[in-house]
Amino acid sequence: MDRTNAEQFRSNMKEWMEAASKEPIKITRRTGESFVLVNAELFEKMQLDLARFEGLTAGLVDAVQGRVSLATKESATEVFERAKKRALKAHSKSKKAVG
Repeated sequence: MDRTNAEQFRSNMKEWMEAASKEPIKITRRTGESFVLVNAELFEKMQLDLARFEGLTAGLVDAVQGRVSLATKESATEVFERAKKRALKAHSKSKKAVG
């Protein structure tokens, strides 16, 4: 990850935005607060990956705590439909936030 400070970022925004199309850029303020400039396509992919990992984690917690039941074709179809709706909802939220 490339790094810059806020002043350099403002001075050379176009160049930093072009660089962010290849890799994330960490921008740090004088106060120490940091932000990351990332390509929108990569950000959307990261959001979807995060949603998948959260779903996997929730499923593993359910399994460990015994909150599972035998899968049927109907229950599997229902689970996949709910997951699809959540993924599409997360995807549409990230699009609204980005653009």
